[in-house]
Amino acid sequence: MIRYYFNLVFLLLTLRLLAQDHSTCNTQRYRLDVFDNVKVTKDIKFADEITIAGNAQELYMDVYEPEDDAAVNRPVVVLGFGGSFITGSRRDIAPICEMFAKKGYVAVTIDYRIYDLPLIPIPTKEEMQDVVVRAIKDLKSALRYLDNDAKAENSYRLDMSWLYVGGISSGGIAAIHAAMLDSTDVYSPEIASAIAMHAPIYGITDTDTSIKIRGVLNYSGALHDVAWLDSGDPPFISFHDVGDPTVPYKGGYAQVLAQDIIYLDGSFVMDSAAKANSVFSILNTIESNTHVSYFRNAEKAMEVVDASALFMYDMICSETADVAEIAVSKPYTFGPNPTAGSLGIEVKGDAVVSLYDLTGRLLSTQTITHADMLNLHEYAPGSYLLKIRIGDAVHTEKIMRE
Repeated sequence: MIRYYFNLVFLLLTLRLLAQDHSTCNTQRYRLDVFDNVKVTKDIKFADEITIAGNAQELYMDVYEPEDDAAVNRPVVVLGFGGSFITGSRRDIAPICEMFAKKGYVAVTIDYRIYDLPLIPIPTKEEMQDVVVRAIKDLKSALRYLDNDAKAENSYRLDMSWLYVGGISSGGIAAIHAAMLDSTDVYSPEIASAIAMHAPIYGITDTDTSIKIRGVLNYSGALHDVAWLDSGDPPFISFHDVGDPTVPYKGGYAQVLAQDIIYLDGSFVMDSAAKANSVFSILNTIESNTHVSYFRNAEKAMEVVDASALFMYDMICSETADVAEIAVSKPYTFGPNPTAGSLGIEVKGDAVVSLYDLTGRLLSTQTITHADMLNLHEYAPGSYLLKIRIGDAVHTEKIMRE
């Protein structure tokens, strides 16, 4: 176990030697509240579009900045509201934007088109696919607007080389797809038709990659097809209720008005696919049977924003971050990896450890107190996923059976 710890420290030190800190890093900014007040610029128009019902809609954004900030260029977080693509407003997530701005980020909440046809009869799968594609395009349009402004007058002092996207529920679905989809992905005929209908969609119907998304904040979102997540996609952090009845935690149907509409691969499946494709992912599993329970409580919401900020901070301020602190921040160690068949695990307290194959099939589960061994001799050589649950948090590690 000691060898594993020092190998991790060496790896982190190597990454930091190769990294370049943002000029504004100071060990506190981007992970702690360093500003008391927030400046808000509302109703910034970024696009004119047509809804699924054929109505003209002007799309706006609100920008939240730390007040009295001397920094010239700041990392930006663009967020989408929730509402199952049938309701919601960019103003719904103003408190979250304010929390990020107090940590030194520029936070942006945007409009996107939602379903505005009659809700009876229930929207069809094809209609909801169309609405989701419109929302993805709207998010991409917002990013293009911010990038164009940053290259010109830079009204909001953005550093678009440190761009993050995210959202709650339907906003998370739009953000995940905006970050993961590209022109090389293979779509069903229905989705290909919807994408073609709403082209051009920057980065999806063309090969333009000039705007780089550095990471994704996934708050109970999902991907329609986890095969679209590949090794070139950005890292992401996820928060998801295990019994979510609206957007599935694993694989299942998303619901609108309690009716199954469209199949989605939820945060658990996305996290497994990320590990299989060497994409960095953090999965936070919430023991709840409701939808987005963690934003219904102010204290829990602050914890989620703090964890999201730390996720971004460790990339933005990699050299400033304390290496030893990060190395021991995981409440467990394990090894050797690869293993010939026996895997030792040490945890701080109690943990439930589950072994999965790369398809997400559960192979074994055991409870560990402090330390124990996992017997993998009965399994064929290859890659597996280890899910380590400690309290409400679930950590995923990729292991190799030799």
